[in-house]
Amino acid sequence: MAEDEKRARWHACYAQTETLAPEPLPFLAAHADWLPASGRALDLACGRGGNALFLARRGLKTWAWDYAESAVAGLRQRADGLPLWVECRDVVTHPPEPESFDVIVVAHFLHRPLFPALAAAARPGGLLFYETWAGAYAGRGPQNPEYRLKPGELAGAFPALTLLELQEDVDRAAGVWRC
Repeated sequence: MAEDEKRARWHACYAQTETLAPEPLPFLAAHADWLPASGRALDLACGRGGNALFLARRGLKTWAWDYAESAVAGLRQRADGLPLWVECRDVVTHPPEPESFDVIVVAHFLHRPLFPALAAAARPGGLLFYETWAGAYAGRGPQNPEYRLKPGELAGAFPALTLLELQEDVDRAAGVWRC
């Protein structure tokens, strides 16, 4: 798919969905007590930014990046008064710099070649939360298996980090690691 077609597809996807303020991932919210009291956080491929808002409201200086301008447009408005910087950014071609964040959250996004850059972007002692679609398509998420984790795949995705918790179910996998 050409780059322009890809951008148009994602723009249309977010332009057609509701614009209510999204909630954070339940997995992230359930582990909120693990988050530092201060520091830098990244919501990578943030979509409408529910995780970014959650992190910024907890006092973390938060960056929210997404490929689709239509996804981040509403988040920019909700960011008013929060330590939240929103950017339309292609994270595949412009991943985060090494040791640049204390907390990194990735949800509903899968680009396996980005795994080493994500692990490197976590500062020493930092946390990486990752949750996305897994297993065979069962009516939710992407149908293309390239965008779904294989059973057990997430457990080995970040070998340089320490896995703190992993949850897998029929169509999702989530984990949290410490650098």
